[in-house]
Amino acid sequence: MISNVEPGDEGVYTCQIITKLDMVEASSTLTLCDRPDPPVHLQVTNAKHRVVTLNWTPGDDNNSPILEYVVEFEDQDMKENGWEELKRVAADKKHVNLPLWPYMSYRFRVIAINDQGKSDPSKPSDLYKTPADAPDSNPEDVRSESTDPDTLVITWEEMDKRNFNGPDFKYRVMWRRVVGSGPDWHEKYTIAPPFIVTDVQNFSAFEIKVQAVNKKGLGPEPDPVIGYSGEDVPLEAPLNLGVLLENSTTIRVTWAAVDKETVRGHLLGYKIYLTWGHHRNSRAQEPENTVMVQTGANEEKKSITNLRPYCHYDLAISAFNSKGEGPLSEKTSFMTPEGVPGPPMSMQMTSPSESEITLHWTPPSKPNGILLGYSLQYRKMQSDDNPLQVVDIASPEITHLTLKGLDRHSHYQFLLMARTAAGKGLSIEILGATTLEGLPPANISLSAEERSVNLSWEARKRHRTVGFQIHYFSKNDGGKWKKTEMVNSSLQFYQLHGLTPGSHYRLLFTYKNNTFWETEIQTKGTSVTEVQPSFATQGWFIGVVSAVVLLLLVLLILCFIKRSKGGKYSVKDKEDGPMDSEARPMKDETFGEYSDLEEKRTASQPSLGEDSKLCSEDNLDFNGSSAVTTELNMDESLASQFSRHSEGPEPFHGVPDNSPLNPAANPPATNGAPSFLN
Repeated sequence: MISNVEPGDEGVYTCQIITKLDMVEASSTLTLCDRPDPPVHLQVTNAKHRVVTLNWTPGDDNNSPILEYVVEFEDQDMKENGWEELKRVAADKKHVNLPLWPYMSYRFRVIAINDQGKSDPSKPSDLYKTPADAPDSNPEDVRSESTDPDTLVITWEEMDKRNFNGPDFKYRVMWRRVVGSGPDWHEKYTIAPPFIVTDVQNFSAFEIKVQAVNKKGLGPEPDPVIGYSGEDVPLEAPLNLGVLLENSTTIRVTWAAVDKETVRGHLLGYKIYLTWGHHRNSRAQEPENTVMVQTGANEEKKSITNLRPYCHYDLAISAFNSKGEGPLSEKTSFMTPEGVPGPPMSMQMTSPSESEITLHWTPPSKPNGILLGYSLQYRKMQSDDNPLQVVDIASPEITHLTLKGLDRHSHYQFLLMARTAAGKGLSIEILGATTLEGLPPANISLSAEERSVNLSWEARKRHRTVGFQIHYFSKNDGGKWKKTEMVNSSLQFYQLHGLTPGSHYRLLFTYKNNTFWETEIQTKGTSVTEVQPSFATQGWFIGVVSAVVLLLLVLLILCFIKRSKGGKYSVKDKEDGPMDSEARPMKDETFGEYSDLEEKRTASQPSLGEDSKLCSEDNLDFNGSSAVTTELNMDESLASQFSRHSEGPEPFHGVPDNSPLNPAANPPATNGAPSFLN
């Protein structure tokens, strides 16, 4: 392989294969092919009025024959257009005659083409200018585009600058009326379209033409075209408006054409306006509506269909042109005749019993006339051979009907139609069967969650809706039976909630106090053992304890109040006289006994009055020198201590000697104050 080939690589190449026994070789010639070199030595010769001859010398074809040459030019006055192709020349030519435009500055160049591609462009030729000349052509598509009344707008397609052919180029605009203005032309000059002529009549016809002009002269004589001044809306409405009723939904409208002089423009056609309110005897109030039907310019009659039967219409017509519509004609009123009514708006069905069906309906929204009644048709749907039953309803006020003696096993088709004087209208259809007596649901499905059970079932389609209840209890804790509210069988779903996770439940489904299905189900989750309330947490026990504590507080308060008033514990005699607390005789860890019956009675029946021993100073006084501690027996109630009668000198058995509830335990202190206050 030879890479990066250059012209110096051309030549004959030989390849040899040599072995011990023999040698072979082959030779080949390498020739390079490339795009041609550009032509050289461009010259412009034989310049005539609008033709020159361009000569050139071909460049090297680089081993690939020249196929053709392309001659390009550049206008020095319009360099923004760049180089443009002017002519293609055969490969065997070395010159060409070029047609040129007047009043232009040319430079030329040539490009050679072979199988390898295009050469680079040649160097441009010397500048060549063509002389000016009169225009060769006139602008095209001359027309009027008048929009405003009393104006004539003349316009055209602008000419290419190369066709100006000389300096001081402009357009010569000429116009004259087609009728009444004579052969004289009005003319004006302008350098660009459009040209506007004012103070002319509305929609008047003019001959118009536009001619190209430059300093060297005029272009060819143009042919005139017809244009019109601006249009205005028509002045008059069509006359002799007539309406022919063909049927309840179709009319034929006729009119006389308007005078062309009053159109003040090109007549485009007529517009027919139909206005209506609501149907007579219609139950629905409708707003006033208007529909427009458009015709052609040459029409003088029109059939209009799809009208509403038994409806009042107002009709008017106007002419129109591109500027707008003229005045409306006088209104013509008419009433369409009665037609067959529309279908009843709705129909519903109920079934009072297994052999009866009651139909309820609403009258048609479009009666299209005066309703005379209804016609009901019905049949069994099991076979097409079943006879069609017909019931005529004579009054339009009847909106329901009960059919009796129907087959409870059959389905029926019902067709209801309203009637007017024009006949029966469209029907409304309903399919159905009688409703059977209600039954509880069947095919009940259950799905358990942690605290609920979802139940679903199939509703019986033809059966009446019934209510049933679900009874349930937890087998884990042996709780009482619970039941749900009444469940409607048409719901097809119910959620039994408030259950305990991980519990086994038994469910009974009852209808009219009879069980129609039962099952068991396990809720999801882990079972939670219910903690039984202890005795100490019972409400009645807490109340009793609270009452006792409150009573003790009241007693203590009363004792303190009595002590503050200086109350004394009354006794007749204490031994032989006052003694020191340490010298008093004690027996069985008690104070001295008293034989007086009165004293015993006083000790055994303490009073809450002024002389109560429980509230005396001596009972509330603690002996500072005694440190006797006894065990309080909680099994004996305070009530028994207060109710015991004359049992000896120890009225409060089991109460510590230093207790304020023991009247004999604490003799008065020497200083007259309780020891706990010292």
